[in-house]
Amino acid sequence: MDPWYHVILRFTEGARHLTKRFMPTDASLLSDLLELEGPTCLVEEVQVITSPWVNGTSSERMERLVSLVTGYDQAGRCVLLHKVASGVVYSTARESLDSSSLTRIRTIYEDSKTAHSAGQECAEQ
Repeated sequence: MDPWYHVILRFTEGARHLTKRFMPTDASLLSDLLELEGPTCLVEEVQVITSPWVNGTSSERMERLVSLVTGYDQAGRCVLLHKVASGVVYSTARESLDSSSLTRIRTIYEDSKTAHSAGQECAEQ
């Protein structure tokens, strides 16, 4: 099972603020949701939920997402690189991957609270 996400958005409607939570089930849906950000919508937080085969433990794990980068391996398969707050980078590649070999790299998400370019750093790992 690929990673899925927990997203908190804050909407402003006049003087009223409304917080909503979403659980997109894949990176494409997450990307669509993040495109809502603008003058009336703020992304408060994004967390990634990874399965045991991704996080290397015996259970799913939910962690604050720092960046999400997508690219394609030499076989043309889409690979997601998730950098979490602890600094760990999770890859959806089933086998060992040299991330510098990825092509068509695109940053889907980068936490605006992160001071440096986590997306580029994630792609370089």
